[in-house]
Amino acid sequence: MSIIKIIENYNTGMAAYDKCHPPTINSQWQAFKNEVDEFFEEPSIAEAWDILHSFGRLIWRLTKIPLYLLAFPTVYKHSQRFAEFGCIRSQRNCESSCRQIIS
Repeated sequence: MSIIKIIENYNTGMAAYDKCHPPTINSQWQAFKNEVDEFFEEPSIAEAWDILHSFGRLIWRLTKIPLYLLAFPTVYKHSQRFAEFGCIRSQRNCESSCRQIIS
């Protein structure tokens, strides 16, 4: 898959997710704290990328600078999930409500 397609899938998936779960400064802060907690529960490189991604989304919310794109492994993961089943979340955590927005 090309980098352009990865970013396109990511942006479409995140737009659907954000419509369903509007990103506020508080929600982005909570997401960041949750990712840090997950990292301490089960440290891994993947969780470290998720922390960087959530921190980037918080910075984006404050400044409109898309630093979350630096966490490319997480961007790729969300892009793949969206391309495969229409949700950026894992199948275990997907609530299915965001999929209806893009249908």
